[in-house]
Amino acid sequence: MTARKRYLILTILFSLLFIALLLTGSYLVHIGSKQFGVAAFLFAFGAVMGQFTSLALYIRQISREQLAKQNANNKAA
Repeated sequence: MTARKRYLILTILFSLLFIALLLTGSYLVHIGSKQFGVAAFLFAFGAVMGQFTSLALYIRQISREQLAKQNANNKAA
């Protein structure tokens, strides 16, 4: 598995985790378990941070690959 694919899969995983934690938190608040609901909301924002991080790593990997491609073209010319 390439680094690009790994970072893209991590971004999707954190997005799904965020959605699941939001749904769980809203359900827990609705049934009256306010402490666990708030904890789920806080973990959801942690998942957003993971999502941003993996997306940033994905973008960095793309730019590294483009730079390596440019350097290879310059050396060949």
